[in-house]
Order: sequence, then structure tokens, then C-alpha cells
Amino acid sequence: MTNLKRTWLAPRQRPSRLALAAFLILALASVGVFHTPAQSSDTNTPSQAEATETTSNSAAAGSTDNSASSSAGISGPTGNNVIVSGADTEVKAGESADTVVVYFSTATIRGKVHGPVVAICGNVNVEGGEVGDAVVAVFGNVKVSQNAKISGDAVAVGGQLDVGPDVKIGGERVSLPLLGIHGTWVQKWFLQCVLKMRPLAPQVGWVWAVAGVFFLVYLLVATVFPRPVMACVEVLERRPATTFLMGFLVKIFTPLIFLVLAVTVIGLLAVPVIWVALLVGAIVGKVALVEWVGFRIANRFGGAAYQKPLLAFLIGSIIVTLLYLVWVVGLVVFVTLSIWGLGVGVTTAFGRLRREEALKPNANGGPNPVPVPPPTQAAMSAADPSFAAGVPQSPPIGASASSAVPPSMPDVLTYPKAGFWPRMGAGFLDAVLVSVVSAMAGSPLLGFLFALAYFAGMWAWKGTTIGGVVLGLKVVRIDGQPVTFVVALVRALAGAFSMFVLFLGILWIAWDLEKQGWHDKIAGTAVVRLPRAMPLVCL
Repeated sequence: MTNLKRTWLAPRQRPSRLALAAFLILALASVGVFHTPAQSSDTNTPSQAEATETTSNSAAAGSTDNSASSSAGISGPTGNNVIVSGADTEVKAGESADTVVVYFSTATIRGKVHGPVVAICGNVNVEGGEVGDAVVAVFGNVKVSQNAKISGDAVAVGGQLDVGPDVKIGGERVSLPLLGIHGTWVQKWFLQCVLKMRPLAPQVGWVWAVAGVFFLVYLLVATVFPRPVMACVEVLERRPATTFLMGFLVKIFTPLIFLVLAVTVIGLLAVPVIWVALLVGAIVGKVALVEWVGFRIANRFGGAAYQKPLLAFLIGSIIVTLLYLVWVVGLVVFVTLSIWGLGVGVTTAFGRLRREEALKPNANGGPNPVPVPPPTQAAMSAADPSFAAGVPQSPPIGASASSAVPPSMPDVLTYPKAGFWPRMGAGFLDAVLVSVVSAMAGSPLLGFLFALAYFAGMWAWKGTTIGGVVLGLKVVRIDGQPVTFVVALVRALAGAFSMFVLFLGILWIAWDLEKQGWHDKIAGTAVVRLPRAMPLVCL
């Protein structure tokens, strides 16, 4: 430790260098301790005098190390080094040690330590003791009092440095807060939540504030959007295993989809849309999952009188919160609810699309029924001769046909309108095609112009794009007129605007009753689903 000590005692080091040195000392001390289980006295002691002193105090140090090891139950003395994890350790007055390293606990020094004292996510208290090298606490506090002596620096990284007036420190006094605040909260969270594998802990106050924010968000969703939440509850009641498997698959394949979109470059525009859609689905699905738990509990103990959605949400929230406090179980429940909630939201969305497909002949008017021709005068006469004598001659059919039959809607407008997800699928295919050509062009401006020409030209020519052909979609005008190039160009420019405004104009399709985005409303168009694929070229 002599060379290391000389480096640390360089006068007037800057705080950044001291912080780096703190981490280096921590790493070197840990590596030296774990990889030299039986260090010799020549290695551990820089001089014969220190070796003699260490030998005379070996019994006391050994007893200290053994007690630290037994209290920690994780690690113990290595030679004359003290390594403790998860339990407090103390070098008492009259005792000595070469190095003291603690993890997630507190080291109290009242005796003598020849080397450094390091605490990782822990505290160091030097109370009247002597430390021959630096004292470092990472995400912890350093307190020096009662005529203590430190030959090196006193460094607190992400913690507080408390030095009394009667102490002697040979190096510098450095306190490096983490993001402007001290790291005690990190230490408590790591000890009480991470190590115990649970999201919540009574000892960590700030995690309860975060949990409270999430609770308010979930409560708002349950209050404002009761119908989507209850739809998810019904799906969860019918298909619990399917929803969990769906969430697991979505968790696996979503990064792969984002990777493919990133490779296409222009496909990155679809990433925020997909991410927001999955986030909304996960939130609604988790609220439904909490309500489902509440319904189960209320049905078992309270009967039908307690089958209220908000009451079920409150009951489920209490149950989930209590489970979050249990070691290991809390983490398992948290991960399970996250995966399951996402699966519930996605499964419900797909189920709604399938129901729309099943009801599409009636949902948007459907194809007009075949008109039944009115009976002719000859037919009525044949059926009833007496009736024929009293019936006046009717005018020619051609004279009254225009007034008797109302003008019919174009056939294409009778087809059901396409929903959000089919349109996103077609847009993804088109984005891949456009991104390949844009990458070959090598200029963002040329890529944008090509995308504009591609969409406007395809809509004006066939009313659809390559992605629309694959998924059976077609752009039509709501007034029944053909899509001209001017209309297609306006729709393409409006589509770019819909994406630039945080994709709000695209997301509008998901909740609009007419399933129109901003670009559809601006251009007066709609997207319908054809009963069969429409080829681009008919030979």
C-alpha cells in the first residue's frame, strides 16, 4: 500500500481526481483482499516495527475478525484484513487490522488500522482511532471524531463528511454529493429493496412517493376509462394463461422489432408510436389486473355487494402493496404483474380487432341489399283478375325510376373502415420500402421527397400503397369521388404534419369514431378494408 499511499497523498488534488482515486482504492483493496487469502507478514507490513506490532496484537485482531465474520455470515478475515458484508464491524480500542472493507454496513474504528478503510454503500466512523491510509465511503457517510487520526484523505462519495474539530487528517477532506444530494437514500434503497428483492420497504421513504404517483395514475385510468378496463378484466377472466403468454412474447419480440426499425432508419418514426401504444396497453392492463384481484377477494369475502370497479381497484392495490413488501415475493409479483398487464392490454386490443372484423358488414352499413323489383301490372293481373280491372295504367317505368330509387353510395364506401393496427402494419411495410430507397439516396431531403412522391403517386394511381395491397387497405374519398393527385398530395403533406406533432395525428385513429387521422380529416379521405386483395397490375 506504500505506492498507493504516496499517490493519494499528493497535495492539492482536484475533486475529480480524488473521486477517481477513491474508486481505485476501493477496487485495489477489494482485489487485494479477495485474491490473496494468505498474505505474508512481509507483504502486509511495510516495516519490521509494524510487523512486531501486528504480531503482538494478532490475538485481538483475530478475535475481532472472527466476531465480524460470525455476525455477517457472508465473509470474514483474510490474514489480518477485515472484510464484512451486510453487518456492522468494529475495531476496538487496543486492537489493530491491516485493511477494513465493509459492504452495505458500517465500520467503526476505535483501534488502529494500518491500511485504508473502505465502505461500499456503507458508513465509516473513526472514533478516537488511527488509520494509516485513506478513509473512503462510496454511497455512505464518513464521521471522524474524538481525537482521531487519519494519515491519508477522508473521502465521502455520494455521502456526507463530518469531521470534528479535534481530529488530524494528513490528506484532503473531500465530500462529493451525487447529483447535488447525498447518497444515503441510495444506500437504504440498495440495502432494503435491491438486496431483499422487493419493490417497497418501510425504511425507504422515497420509494413510497414513487409508488403514490403510480397509484394516482392508475386510479385516474380506472376512473376515466372504466369501459376499456372492464373489457380487459373480462378477457383476463376468460383467458388468464393466454394473456400472460402474450405479455411474455411481447416482452421478447418488442426489442427485436425496434432493432429492425432502427436498421431501416426511417422506421424509427414508428418506434414512438409503438412504444406509446404498448405503454398505454400495459397501464390499462395492469389496472385491470389489480381490479381482477380485487374482484376475486371481494367475491370470496364480501359477496356481490362489493363488486364495484373502484372498490375492487382499492382492494387489489392493498393486496399488491402488501405483497411488494415481502422479500423475494415482492420482486416476483412485480415482474409477473408487469408482464401479465402488458399481455392483457395487447390481447384485449387484438380481440377487439377480431370482433370488428366479425361485425364489419353491420358496423359500417355493409353492402347494400339486392333490391327486389316491384311486381308488374301483368303479374298482379294474373294473380287477381278482378284487381287488374280496377288498377289504372301506371306510367312507364323509365319515367318514375329516378324518383323512386334513391341514389346509391359507391360500393367502396360500404366496406368497413380500417382500424389502427392494420394501418400501422401497412405503414411499417411502406416505411421499410421508403427507408431502403432513402438510404440509397444518401440525403434526408431526397428521402423525404421520395416518400412524398411515393405515397402521393400510389394513392392517386391505385388508392393504396404496397403495404396497403398486402393488408387489403384502400384510401377513398368520403364524398365518393376518385382520389386525384392533388388530394393525394394534400394527404401526404398532412400525414407528415401528423407525425411531426409527436405522432398525435396518427394516434388519433385509435380513438376516433370514424377511424380517421388528422391527414384523413384534412384531405377528406378514409381507409377501408377490401374483402379481397387488390393487385396493382391486372394483365
